[in-house]
Amino acid sequence: MEHLPRVWQMPGRSRKEQCEESLPCRVEMVSVGISTELCQARWEVETDEIVLQRRQKQIDYGKRTPGYQCFLQQVPKAQRQPGLHPQTPNKNRRYSRRSWDAQIRQWRKALHSWDPPSQPLQGRGAEGQGMETPLLEPMDSTPLDGLLDDWLQTLEP
Repeated sequence: MEHLPRVWQMPGRSRKEQCEESLPCRVEMVSVGISTELCQARWEVETDEIVLQRRQKQIDYGKRTPGYQCFLQQVPKAQRQPGLHPQTPNKNRRYSRRSWDAQIRQWRKALHSWDPPSQPLQGRGAEGQGMETPLLEPMDSTPLDGLLDDWLQTLEP
């Protein structure tokens, strides 16, 4: 107890009482409420035309996906709920490049949940006959393994 101020070392009194007596005036705690809703008056508007064009290109790319097309057909705009349905990021709001890229990535990922059910791919045989091919074939090694071995051999004396 040697490291505590002398006021706090007094036996029989609570630490709170001892602390309040040591303060020159009484301090009261005040609760402050902060709204978490987005306010358009608070955000800055993106004015750089190159940035706006790049963002629009990314949005257009996402809107051309099969998932977005299915989403449009299944969920009318009036029935969309934030948090439940994907929302296109606001290209006119000023964001850092990293923040914008993260929002686009999240939006595109959410759109994939609306992708149509995948159908088996139809390939062509030697005679032009349609035959089913698996979507993924197991691989023993990656194509880069051979290149890495060749490169390492050229480095050896």
